Amino acid sequence: MVELRIPEGINYECTGCGKCCSGWAVPMTQDDYERISAWDWDSLNDKFKGRKLFRQLKDYERADSPYDYAIVKGEDGHCPFLVDNLCFIHSQYGSTAKPAICQLFPYCFNETPSGVYATVSFYSVGAVYNSGKPLAEQREYLESKWDEFTALNPDHHPNWSELKLTVGAPMTWDDYLRYEEGLLAILNDRELTMDERMLKGSTHLVSLLPGGAPAVSGEAPPLKKLDKHLLVALHKIYFPVKPLGRGEGDFNAGRFLYQVAFQGVRVPFPGKNFKIEELHDFPWPEGDPDIDDLLYRYFFSRIFGKLYFGAGFGQLSLITGFHHLALVYALVKLQAKATAMGRGAPCVSMLDVVATVRNLEKRMGECKLGGYEAAIWELLMSSPSRVRRVIAHT
Repeated sequence: MVELRIPEGINYECTGCGKCCSGWAVPMTQDDYERISAWDWDSLNDKFKGRKLFRQLKDYERADSPYDYAIVKGEDGHCPFLVDNLCFIHSQYGSTAKPAICQLFPYCFNETPSGVYATVSFYSVGAVYNSGKPLAEQREYLESKWDEFTALNPDHHPNWSELKLTVGAPMTWDDYLRYEEGLLAILNDRELTMDERMLKGSTHLVSLLPGGAPAVSGEAPPLKKLDKHLLVALHKIYFPVKPLGRGEGDFNAGRFLYQVAFQGVRVPFPGKNFKIEELHDFPWPEGDPDIDDLLYRYFFSRIFGKLYFGAGFGQLSLITGFHHLALVYALVKLQAKATAMGRGAPCVSMLDVVATVRNLEKRMGECKLGGYEAAIWELLMSSPSRVRRVIAHT
């Protein structure tokens, strides 16, 4: 038995909007495929007649996963079994008839030395809007979902033995839990803006190093060219303008370094590329309670769930892992501003931020960060000065 740790302040209930059932080809285990493909879908709904519903995954798609097949998504990007915003498989044969991944969604689990941490995916509209009952009141159901997760991934046991505060500064799990307590307290300080919380979180972690955090005062210096290149390289991975080909969605070391070193410094967006300075000057709704709460919950969930460093994300050091989150926060602002500008709005709205967070969550779940890439990130994202410049100028 493991201890299931559940976050406070995070709610979830399906809103029935159907938006979670789009944007990807739903993967299926061998059991899923044999069960679902055996039913005569043509006789149940005319939309399935003459339609290819399933495909076998290619070898590179199957690598390191429990899946062998996928549901072929429609031309509109939706799962073909989405009928009137409801799952047709579920309506005909019950919730346990759905693919295993659909039964688990949007619940996420991370096994650690101090228990299993449960969170939800912010690709879910219900999670984004914090709809329904608190997760803390769903313990029995979450325990059943954890059982399903372990049945689907029996050999998934993350390695937390190589923890480090930064390169060359190892730390124990107990050390981390103490550091995290201070980090979450900063993130929960609603008297601070999200900018201030991210900067204070960086200072908190860097202050734990020998010599402490460097003293800073006055306005942050302008962005350096490398800062801009790094932001644009990350943006191309997390917010791609065109469909990604094989391997393009991962952090390939050579491709990423090439983008950082040689690609442009404009933020790509459908129909137009924006200067970072142009996006910085676009109005951001400071103090909007709904936007602030969404961003707080998103980054709180990442930190609580241990999904940003160590075995939770690329075996990154704690400082680099948090600095990556800070850069991601800057990218959220840039992308939401570009979205608002693209539709001719005078200011960023909640809908712009919702669309941005959902797209980000999907891509972060799809990306893989290998050892070479993690080493590059340690080099490029360990600097608190870079974080300060980026937060101040996005």
